[in-house]
Parts: sequence; structure tokens; C-alpha cells
Amino acid sequence: MFACSEKIETDKQKTFNYKLHVEELALDVANYHFRGLHLLDSNTIWISGTNGVVIYSFNGGATWKIDSIFQAKGLDFRDVHALNDSTALVLTAGSPGLIFRTFNKGKSWNKVYANYDSLIFYDGMDFWNDKEGIVFGDPINQKLQMLYTNDGGNTWYEIDTNYLPKTLSIEAAFAASGTGIITLNNNKIYIGTGGEQARFLVSNDKGKSWDYFSTPILQGKASKGIYSIAFKDERNGVAVGGNWENAECDSSKMYTTDGGKTWHLSQGLQHYRSCVTHVIEDVYISTGTSGTDISYDGGKSWQFLDSVLLNTIQFFPNSLQGIGVGSKGKIVKIKLN
Repeated sequence: MFACSEKIETDKQKTFNYKLHVEELALDVANYHFRGLHLLDSNTIWISGTNGVVIYSFNGGATWKIDSIFQAKGLDFRDVHALNDSTALVLTAGSPGLIFRTFNKGKSWNKVYANYDSLIFYDGMDFWNDKEGIVFGDPINQKLQMLYTNDGGNTWYEIDTNYLPKTLSIEAAFAASGTGIITLNNNKIYIGTGGEQARFLVSNDKGKSWDYFSTPILQGKASKGIYSIAFKDERNGVAVGGNWENAECDSSKMYTTDGGKTWHLSQGLQHYRSCVTHVIEDVYISTGTSGTDISYDGGKSWQFLDSVLLNTIQFFPNSLQGIGVGSKGKIVKIKLN
């Protein structure tokens, strides 16, 4: 009995000391800026960016296809999401708010939704499964804008205004990496906002009702707040952000252990971060315009990992390898070892 207890204690004290290996890809994309990224599995990679560009690989990044959607010339795809090895969707930021869908690995694209309101600005999307998904955007008349699909993104429905989350007078979200919204099991939606206050919004019924929770992250100005969220499970998660106008800002990282009802500021390195991603166990990585950081304890503390500057980062499922994207055509393969 004593030996078993001793082993359990040893497992709890297990620590990591990762280094980040970065391999920059030499693709002819220097004129584009990238923020959209989705790694469906170890083979399927989708990247989206400015001027309607979409880049993808179906062999884990061994070869790439650089494409653009003619109807989206001049527009910025801030988020991309793959449903399976053939189907993916891209979402524009700003007006017009457009969603394009491919069902044949990018050989053709259909415009499946359009909103030409001058005030529309969609921030991100996520899916519960390969049929049901949600898109959210900045408020109009103090109501966050939301779309819902139940057929894999082929058709979209505007969620009734009676169900839309009501915002404060100066409160919105950020399309810095398309990761300000996540969906989880049991019909959950988690959203981070910023501005006058940076709040965490939770729905347990696919957007029909909402709870609002205050957070201690940097806030009080339109450029401040929560830019990205990532959760290991329904209770344990991390949020990052700060102020994109000042990369060296503080109070830019926080964590929760109760599903976002209460948040605690992280210790260690702060700075503005546009994306955070869960890797394995309690390991998270965040990145932004002044570098990339790592947490080994569920976001409680952070330390510098690498000087690589990215907008978005993600790891393949159950893997220590992934992809990062940034401005001026930056696309990198990453590996923790």
C-alpha cells in the first residue's frame, strides 16, 4: 500500500522542460497575413489569410496547395474550420461578412452565407461535430451577432435576437486568431470579450441562454480584453489577450478551474498574446507579436519559450507537433522536445 501511494505522488510531481523547434516553410506567400488555422488530424491542415487566400495540406505538411477564392479578393479570412478530410469553411472579418464552403478539398468553393451590413464583423467559429456549428461576431445594438448551422455549414440561420448575448456599451470580441470562441460537449459555448469590461460568456444550450462572468484580465479600453481561450476539459482552461496596441502589457493571462465562473491572473511572463492552445495534460502554449510562451501547470504560471512571433498556433491532436502562422507570409512547423 505504501509503495502505491509513493508512486502516485511521484506521478503528480512529473515535470516537463520542453524546447520549441521551429522550421519556417519557404512558400511564396510573403504578401499575405495569416490568422486562420485548423489542424483536423495529423494529415489535414487548413490556413486562411488576407486577400482571400487559403492554403492547405493533406499529408501533414509535406506538400502544400496555395489557393485563393476569386469572390473573396481583397477580403480577410480570419478563421477556417475543417469538418472532415474533404469539407472546410472560411469566415471573413469585417463587412461583408461571408462564409465560403468547400466539399471537395478546395477544388471549388460555394458562398453559403452573406451579410452586407456595414456594421457586421464576425470574429470566429467552432463546431460541436461535423454538422452543428456556431459563428459569432461583434455586437450590433449591444447584441453579439450569431449564426447557427445543423447541416455542416451548407446553410446558416441567424439566431433570434431574443437569444443573443447582450453586451455593455463598449464591449466586443477580437478576430485575432479565430479562437475567442470554443464549443464543448453537452452543448456548451464559451466566448471571451473585451473593451469596457472583459467578460467570459457561457451557454449550456447552444446559445439559447447565457451566463456572464467577470474576469481580471486587462480591460477598460476597446483594444483590451480576452483574445483567445483554450480548455483542457469543461472546467479547466486558459484565456489570454491584453492590449494589441502595447505588446508589453501586463495582466494578459488567466486561468479557471470551474468552467469560467471564476478566473485567476497567471504568474510569470505576461505580454499581449493573440492565441493560446492546449497541448497535453496541463501544458498550454500562447503566442503573439512579442514571442511564444509555455505553461506547465494549467495556466497558473508562464515562462518564455521562443522568440518566434505568430498570430495563431495549434498542435495536431495528441501530438507535440503542430503549425504556427503569422504576418508577412509566416508559416512554421513546430515541435516540442
